[in-house]
Amino acid sequence: MKKLQLRIITAMFAGLFLGLFVFTSCEGPAGPAGPAGPAGADGTNGTNGINGIDGINGTDGSDGTDGVDGNITCLECHGAYAKNVIAAQFARSQHSSGAIAVEYAGGRASCAQCHSHEGYLEFALTGEVAEDISNPSAWECSTCHDLHTTFDATDYAFRLGADVELIDGSGVTVEGGSNNTCINCHQARRDRASYDVATDETYTRTFTGADFDVYSTTTAIGPNGSVTINATNDTVVVVFDVPAATHAYISSTHAGPHHGPQGNLWAGVGGTLAGTPYSSHSGGCVSCHMGPDSDHSFMPLEENCVACHASKEPEMDAIADRIHAVGEALETIHAVHYSDEDGTFHPLYASLTTAQFDAWWNFIYVLEDRSNSAHNPSYIKQLINQAETALGI
Repeated sequence: MKKLQLRIITAMFAGLFLGLFVFTSCEGPAGPAGPAGPAGADGTNGTNGINGIDGINGTDGSDGTDGVDGNITCLECHGAYAKNVIAAQFARSQHSSGAIAVEYAGGRASCAQCHSHEGYLEFALTGEVAEDISNPSAWECSTCHDLHTTFDATDYAFRLGADVELIDGSGVTVEGGSNNTCINCHQARRDRASYDVATDETYTRTFTGADFDVYSTTTAIGPNGSVTINATNDTVVVVFDVPAATHAYISSTHAGPHHGPQGNLWAGVGGTLAGTPYSSHSGGCVSCHMGPDSDHSFMPLEENCVACHASKEPEMDAIADRIHAVGEALETIHAVHYSDEDGTFHPLYASLTTAQFDAWWNFIYVLEDRSNSAHNPSYIKQLINQAETALGI
């Protein structure tokens, strides 16, 4: 019985196995596609390539040699000792005097370019002084010296170094290098021809006070002039007659070449005769007025001269005597008068013959130059010779 049951069970398992085999090996038609599955995960990034090898840096160049300390060059002029010495020298110069600005019209626009620090700077920068200066001051270091450009030991930065026209409107110029800084002011500005008249003229002036005694006596009035004296109120009316063909007129007590015509004398121009430049002093103003030590008092010292020639004092004294004698002769014809107050001659209003006027012009020229021939011996002697001949000395 038990064996029969075992066979029955075995047969059942065998049938089940056969059924499964038949079911799995005979596949039916495919069903419809199922929905899309979720996206798969990102793949792993690839490995980066190997970087190239960096190039080798170049070797740094060697440091250059250090330059000279800038302060060393500056201190040649701007050191305490040099500045103190130069300041003391400049204090002795007329340029540093307040009188040059205050008493001599340093505020007037027409004079300020030379008679004040402010005027000189304005003229140097703009070519003119546009209007009067209310508070003019005397010159100082920065009047002549501008800012440096090369900053070496020879860069003194002088202002107004271009060619200088010695007589306004004439085109007569001089190239004096460093001397141009001086010549811009030390020049005549006008010439003898500026006092000529085109037609016969008469000029009437009234004099009072101290001038009464001067003009009520002998006066140079021209051929048809007149003098009318009113003793009651101490006035004198003078009519100066100036025929154009034969006479010229001294028109003020400051007439003549502008004060300080040294540049003109040095260049040999401006008198009534033609001259030549004083080439023997090619160094110009600085060689004598400053010398090898750059003395800023600007006083011409004999030691600056004897290096080139023996003392010229006796010859210069002789010229001074001749100039004074010409002045006395001009005083006789009432062209000038001598002032005991300042010890020099001053022009008077006068109508003079052409030859007398030329003598007066040349006299004022060499008198205002004040060098007693040092600035141009041969030319100054020419001018004195003319004056002596015209005046019968």
